[in-house]
Amino acid sequence: MKKTLLFFIATFAALAFFSCSEIPENNDPIIGIWSKTSSPESEESKQESTASKQEWIFNDAYLGRYHSYTNDNIAFLTDFSWTFDGDTYTISYPGTEMPNDIVRIKSKSNSVEKTETSANNELTFVLEETNGETLAVRE
Repeated sequence: MKKTLLFFIATFAALAFFSCSEIPENNDPIIGIWSKTSSPESEESKQESTASKQEWIFNDAYLGRYHSYTNDNIAFLTDFSWTFDGDTYTISYPGTEMPNDIVRIKSKSNSVEKTETSANNELTFVLEETNGETLAVRE
């Protein structure tokens, strides 16, 4: 009886140990927070209109959350899913009437002058739509 019980315990332990698989790590460069800020350009329109911000939070499970802010208050939020094909990302907003966004990650160099003789080049990553417009900037 003891041998049978020991055999079942050892079999269960072996099955529990060997049936676990490693979850692959997703290190996609889109993972993180991306945003787009719109603010009034002239002094007259600053008094009449409101500042707005859009924010996309991408996670490693091919999902994310979209926020739209007006004057620092959440005006709209929804979940989204994203897929990757080649160098193109497709962002889908199920359950909403928002159209899919098809984007690519582009890097742009910003030269920030520190002193008269030395300059510091900083890379800015942007999500660029297929028509060339910037959807969002990486925070």
